[in-house]
Amino acid sequence: MKKSLIVLGAIAVVLLTASTATAVPQVHSTPLMKTVSEIEQKRAVLEGEFGVCTEKLEDISFNVQPEGIIDIIIALIQFLIDLITGMIQFIANLMKIGDLILALIEAITALISIITQFIEWILDLFNPEDFAIVQ
Repeated sequence: MKKSLIVLGAIAVVLLTASTATAVPQVHSTPLMKTVSEIEQKRAVLEGEFGVCTEKLEDISFNVQPEGIIDIIIALIQFLIDLITGMIQFIANLMKIGDLILALIEAITALISIITQFIEWILDLFNPEDFAIVQ
């Protein structure tokens, strides 16, 4: 009887502690919720008014073109360097592909020679006349 009362008392204390820890009195939460809703309304108004303007500014800042001759020359030089490095990488990749093709051709010729040797070996097994019989 004592053990069951102690267990029930412990469960009641746990439930009471959990309910007081999770419960927020409405008196304290109402002013906070009003403040949060006011801030959200102000934020929505600011995003509505200035959101379009900031998007236009971002588009303009990303589409800025060089205006001076030096900027154009620098852009052309960078373009040429990028083009040349791209061509060098393309040629290097072609060389690697060429090496792979040569290795593949060598492997195929080796396979063909092995197959012909195998066929000759099988033919030698079935044609005993070709063997030199030692008596």
